[in-house]
Amino acid sequence: MRVPRLEATGEPVRVRTTEAVHTHFFNAIRAFTQLELMRAEELIENWYELQRNLSLQVARDFILEHLTQKLGLIA
Repeated sequence: MRVPRLEATGEPVRVRTTEAVHTHFFNAIRAFTQLELMRAEELIENWYELQRNLSLQVARDFILEHLTQKLGLIA
């Protein structure tokens, strides 16, 4: 039996049970709906804005934390 793989990465699919697949599908639709509502209400310009802002914040916090630890700086 061939193991299903994700197209983009070639990684094996981790979800195995029917219930897990349904849960994953439901959550994907729910996330899509929330993003579309936020875009329609002009809370965000596009779907990637949240990801970009989160990534920048995480990188900033990581850098500041490590600067504080290594150099004794106070952020």
